[in-house]
Amino acid sequence: MSSKESMITAPQYRFSDLIDVPAYARMLKSFFEATGIPNGLVDADGELLCLATGDNACTMFHRADAVAAESCRDSNIAIMRDLRDGSVAGGLCRHGLMDYATPVVIEGRQLATLFLGQVLHTPPDMEFFREHARKFGFDEQTYLKSIAAIPVVDKDQLQKLMGVMVEMAKMLAASGLARLRQTALERDLREHAERRIELEDILDSSPIAIGWSNSKNQIEYINRQFTHLFGYTLDDLPNLDAWFRQAHPDDRYRETIVRSWVREAALAHQTGTTPPELETDVTCKDGAVCRVVVRTSWVGDRQLVNFTDITERWVSEQRKQAHDAMLEMVAKGAELTDVLNAIVRQVQSEDKTALCSVLLMDAEGKHLQTAAAPDLPAFYNEAINGVEIGPNVGSCGTAAYLGQRVIVEDIRTHEYWKLYAGLAAQAGLRACWSEPILSSRGKVLGTFGIYHAEPKIPQAPDIERIGFAASLAGIAIENRYTYEELERRAYTDYLTGLANRRYFFEQAETELSRSLRYGRELSILMLDIDHFKQVNDTYGHKVGDLVLQKLSSICQATLRDIDIVGRVGGEEFAVLLPETGREQAMNAAERLRTAIETAQVTLNSGLPLHFTASLGVAALTEKDANIDMLLNQADQALYQAKNAGRNRTCVYRA
Repeated sequence: MSSKESMITAPQYRFSDLIDVPAYARMLKSFFEATGIPNGLVDADGELLCLATGDNACTMFHRADAVAAESCRDSNIAIMRDLRDGSVAGGLCRHGLMDYATPVVIEGRQLATLFLGQVLHTPPDMEFFREHARKFGFDEQTYLKSIAAIPVVDKDQLQKLMGVMVEMAKMLAASGLARLRQTALERDLREHAERRIELEDILDSSPIAIGWSNSKNQIEYINRQFTHLFGYTLDDLPNLDAWFRQAHPDDRYRETIVRSWVREAALAHQTGTTPPELETDVTCKDGAVCRVVVRTSWVGDRQLVNFTDITERWVSEQRKQAHDAMLEMVAKGAELTDVLNAIVRQVQSEDKTALCSVLLMDAEGKHLQTAAAPDLPAFYNEAINGVEIGPNVGSCGTAAYLGQRVIVEDIRTHEYWKLYAGLAAQAGLRACWSEPILSSRGKVLGTFGIYHAEPKIPQAPDIERIGFAASLAGIAIENRYTYEELERRAYTDYLTGLANRRYFFEQAETELSRSLRYGRELSILMLDIDHFKQVNDTYGHKVGDLVLQKLSSICQATLRDIDIVGRVGGEEFAVLLPETGREQAMNAAERLRTAIETAQVTLNSGLPLHFTASLGVAALTEKDANIDMLLNQADQALYQAKNAGRNRTCVYRA
């Protein structure tokens, strides 16, 4: 007898007849709390069985606005139209988020549809969502914050997660069907029971580090990403106290900051409010430090905690602040030693296992003198002070002599340190990497050294860190002698050489006052590189910098000497056109756009990279106009150009 013949005829059944819907809803909610991925289940008649979304961008903005909600409905209809048995339908919705759906099919019948979505596959293009906020009138700050909270999940990973959730739904439904057809499907019931999927299986597939503990503060589970990010295994972390001691070795910080967050989170759990987030440093098993955002929730008596790694973004922000603070110190006439010590402490804050020093070349160019080494032993600094550069003179003496980076993994065994190995051992130093500090003309000004207490080879972030430090120190040292240079740096963008935002606005205010006083024409261009984030994501920030520098040279070559070009944002530029009316400005913008369209930068592979830009034009037409008004008008025209397909120029007209 075939399996079809063995089936017992039964009345038509619904999905809710086969499974415990509240139990499945709790599982979907747990999945959402663990991964941050919104989800929902709808039966074949369109009835919503369960939904787990939280207060996200869609619930607070997209579906709360009548016009925006219409786009949501259109996207959902398109997804449902593409559904097929065993397939995943969906893609990019009209609000820039990824939505997916897949059918739950039991014995050839689609009984329900599982939705997962409102996620991103790559970090969000904030310029796109900023424009989206303007388009629909959303509160920009709150909206962008909600966008930043959206989980970023690889497409293949998301589809695998959907497969797991659908399989679980099928398993539960099949078990319910087995109760209706116990005799005929007894064998299938056993097979499904053997395929039970635990929550750990789902969490192990998550790109976010996750762990949970029980009511006795014993850590019961950590997922693969947790071990990948921090290096700890479950054997290393028997309980929460062990985790806190290793992740936060500073006793004072642990007791004042971390314990306070733990108490606030517990109170939120008791009162049913949203637990607070914690942005903090976590010391990894290998001594490295990650910057993370910690979020917690509870499922029954288990406390779930997830960790979002923000190290790269945080380091970038800290470095920019250090760069700006150093320039301010130099501009205010701070002592060079104070400036260099600030740079050293910035690098040591990024790698808490490192000790750093800055040595300066003397006037003869033959000896190195200690300039900043706040945490190295005094006897060591005194012994190194005045050392003559040359081959085999430690890491710094050799780097200054060769004019290139020197990496010594183990001081005890390296030939460069034969004369100084005993001194280094006395100071507790085992590894030393040194980067020559060069002037703008390539002259060696000194060295930036990074020491470690254990043998160590630098990784990519370490190389980037020492290069950043040496570059920053070079600016400080060189500007000790060139205060006209200081004035130039105060008014120009360090990457492109164009006017910086502050100087551009100062010049624009002056020129506008002159034009209004004498009744002269004036126009402003706003310029934005198309899909610049995609260039950075695909080729890296160094290529992105080359694109910005290329655009700068095109502007200087194409525009007049009296025109003022400024970099007012990341990839956003403004051009002030004195004595220029609307039509002339439009022509100038088109010449600039065409020149950009035909330009290129060369990649490491030797292949050319082309890029384009969108431009907005605004002309002075009102006697009570101000710079903010003109820039806003030009920005509106720029937004129109981007909406019209990019790589074009639009003119603001009232």
